[in-house]
Amino acid sequence: MRSLALLAAILLFSIPCRSQQTVTEPSTGRKFPAEVTYKRGDATFTMTQTGVAVRKKVIIKVYGMIHYMQEPVRGKSKDVFNNILTDGKAKQITMEFVRDVGLDKIQEAYRDGFKSNASAEEFKKIEPLVNQFVGFFTRDVKENDQFILRWLPGGVIVATVQGEEKPAITDPQFARTLWSIWFGEDSIVDRDDLVEKIVD
Repeated sequence: MRSLALLAAILLFSIPCRSQQTVTEPSTGRKFPAEVTYKRGDATFTMTQTGVAVRKKVIIKVYGMIHYMQEPVRGKSKDVFNNILTDGKAKQITMEFVRDVGLDKIQEAYRDGFKSNASAEEFKKIEPLVNQFVGFFTRDVKENDQFILRWLPGGVIVATVQGEEKPAITDPQFARTLWSIWFGEDSIVDRDDLVEKIVD
């Protein structure tokens, strides 16, 4: 009986655990879980990775990143990007920095990102929310720091900055513009890398 119990334990621990699977962003070597779960209120969102990418300034690597989506649908590139930039399913971006970055540079990068992905009229409407979001970043970024951005159904953006979850911002236009920094036509990364796992 004891030997049967031991065998059962060995088999149990030898079965790969899905939650422990990791994905490596090749340029930075940063490792991320292949699947993440986030709970907010009574809702639980399970998201799987769609791809990884690296953010560079010229040739300098700034951060490795991964994108997750709730029940992602495979398809052609255009359809996949349209689905990602549409409110409805939970999505998450996780960034892990590979170098120090000054606070002013982080704030400036986000402001520029919003302005580049919205018309003048759109930006004017969301500017108070942009100011609120930029205000979430209050200190210099150090190597290995993480930013986590979640886009939940209803245009809800929840940011976790250097381990601290910030108050939610709820506005579908704001959410779409934020995600467009990486998934829009003027993406600051190779956006095709971020959907590699779900593009036919």
